Amino acid sequence: MRATDPYQTRLVVNKTTDTKTHVGTTTTTDKRKQPMVRKKRPVAKMLFFGAASGGAYMLLFSNAALVTNTYTLGGWHAIFPVGTAFAFSFIHGAFASNLLSVLGLEAKQS
Repeated sequence: MRATDPYQTRLVVNKTTDTKTHVGTTTTTDKRKQPMVRKKRPVAKMLFFGAASGGAYMLLFSNAALVTNTYTLGGWHAIFPVGTAFAFSFIHGAFASNLLSVLGLEAKQS
């Protein structure tokens, strides 16, 4: 293990001497280095948003002709590509965030 591993318990050795030049040692654990409780990893959310992202892309590309015809009508139909972009961005972003959390990659707390 590495010396800087946050989940490693650090042992502190206290040396005591008595009058007969006997050196005794006592060990205690340093509470500051006790392992933190690990957060539950969002595996179910990752799988849900991954399936939703894959399904959304599959639905979009399997209906490419319909999407092209509908999205190029103009007028108030211009809201469709904007709404689709927001939906894809949210779903893909939620999947990517949960994937990184499952892999253990979190933002550094300052």
